[in-house]
Amino acid sequence: MGRGQDRPLVFIGDSITAAWGVARAETFGRHGFLALGVPGQTSGQIRARFLRDTVGARGVHLLCGINDIAEVDGPVSDAAIRENILAMGRLAFEAGLPLWIGTVMPSDFWGWRPELKPVARIRALNAWLRATCAAGSARLVDYHAPLATEAGALRRALTDDGIHLNAAGYAAIEPVMLAALDAG
Repeated sequence: MGRGQDRPLVFIGDSITAAWGVARAETFGRHGFLALGVPGQTSGQIRARFLRDTVGARGVHLLCGINDIAEVDGPVSDAAIRENILAMGRLAFEAGLPLWIGTVMPSDFWGWRPELKPVARIRALNAWLRATCAAGSARLVDYHAPLATEAGALRRALTDDGIHLNAAGYAAIEPVMLAALDAG
């Protein structure tokens, strides 16, 4: 292991993060990554456990927002999502942890709640993430580009339900993730 790899790089998020650690277990093990995703959690719930889950980490990869947009725990405003992400960024920096923030995965929720029509909210949140990371110390990991159709949906070959990645989806984003972490 290289410098600092005796401590994990913690991936914190929801079901997409939880499944990632399983689907790409070999990659996670080889690089000293620890997937701490909790299915169904919103950005506020992730924020509540952020400090506890990042103790002893060498860095943090944050991926959240889709469950807020999907209203899994009721409506959440875009401002509240942004504030939760900013708060987690402050916590990471106060703890001296490098932070990578992943863009929200594309989705039109065809397999879940299509009436929410999330594409515009996802695009807006991702634009905010790009600008915020460019202006600050967090590093952006753009997962949207390799996964999205032109219309903003998750490419059907990469998902079984329109929201969660399948094995092909995780394989598609792994090079993006590794390149971003190596650059950071």
